[in-house]
Amino acid sequence: MTANLTIETFPNEAAADYIHGKAVADPTHFGNLPPQLKQRAFTVAGIEQLDALQRIRDAVAKLPEGASWDEAKKEIAAEISPFVGGDDKAAKARANFMLRTHGFQAYAVARHQQQMEDIEIFPYWKYETVGDSRVRPGHAALDGKILRADDDWWKTHYPPWDWGCRCIVIELTELDAKKQGITPPEEMPTPGRSESFAFDPTNAAIDLDRYRKDPRFEDDADWRLKFVTPAKNVTVQTDDGGTMSMWDLCLKTQTARVSSNIAGMSRTDSVEYFSVISRKTGVTEATIQGTAEEVNFNVDKLKYGDYITIHTHLKGGNIPSAADMATYRTRFDGEDANTPSWDYVVAVPKAAGIVPRARLIVTKGRIPDTDMKVLEQINRRLAAARESDRMAILKEYTDKLDELESKGLIEYKETKGV
Repeated sequence: MTANLTIETFPNEAAADYIHGKAVADPTHFGNLPPQLKQRAFTVAGIEQLDALQRIRDAVAKLPEGASWDEAKKEIAAEISPFVGGDDKAAKARANFMLRTHGFQAYAVARHQQQMEDIEIFPYWKYETVGDSRVRPGHAALDGKILRADDDWWKTHYPPWDWGCRCIVIELTELDAKKQGITPPEEMPTPGRSESFAFDPTNAAIDLDRYRKDPRFEDDADWRLKFVTPAKNVTVQTDDGGTMSMWDLCLKTQTARVSSNIAGMSRTDSVEYFSVISRKTGVTEATIQGTAEEVNFNVDKLKYGDYITIHTHLKGGNIPSAADMATYRTRFDGEDANTPSWDYVVAVPKAAGIVPRARLIVTKGRIPDTDMKVLEQINRRLAAARESDRMAILKEYTDKLDELESKGLIEYKETKGV
């Protein structure tokens, strides 16, 4: 069964956010990235200027922001033209290809999210092609097939699952699925796709814990060889115009994700959590539950690596308390001056009723006694102060905080979120 479909663009905020969320990446080593990260990055072969790549990415995002296909293609082609010798035909062809690839993926992610929200009403999905002469045999073989929406088959063949794929998924009620004929899972074709193509609609955000469980990575050494090292070799542009490695972006995203997760877990006034992320593998090594008085975490087996530590607070705001600082110092700040660094992040659960406005991140190894005393003094005052007075207290110590930050001992930020 085929469907005659006309591809129309329409405003979709989730799709636009997905495109803007792709990291602009230097194409030099992009091909070596694992599939999971290729999907989360944006590059164009032959264009190494990150500013130009960002403009092209943002032009692609204008499609789901409301621009017509021709309007978006014209803007993208104008950006690409100087890099293809002014060949307008070649520039338009590449612009069209990029819209099909990144634009269709973005709409698919948004559509998949909505379909997952409606899965109880529409527990079955139907695969449909465009139905014209350009449909490839592997895609045509799937046309009209109906499977449960939670079947693992969709993880590899939810469209677009290969270059140029224009297929779609239609949600069905159980009654409609039975009327049309449900395909036995063992009879579903599994056509292969290009190794250079990467897309998984459930993989909209970087999740190193999930990626590490992929059976293609045999052990930590294999993971570092195939995932971590390639990510370190790719440069991406940050929102402020700076640069970092794709691996550092992964760690930043992982920290934010784990912070959000454990903040959401702390739903009572008596429970706090502590998580540790390995800088070497990016994996969450442990998440420990404790109380507001103590989270008992033994780090002996972890002390020879670089780690990011994340701790929830219930009543003390999003600044490390004096007790936290003492714990940090005794457990994570070894006597050896060459002790690897630990980054300390405080995550504030929404249930605590606290609006995060600043955070203090302790980093870069040992902290001198005199500096530790100042930090403990700040934290004691913060712990005793009302939430509305905390920013004023921090401003009193601006010079000292700036000094410690210049030494690389802390990172101090005013922020609206954790």
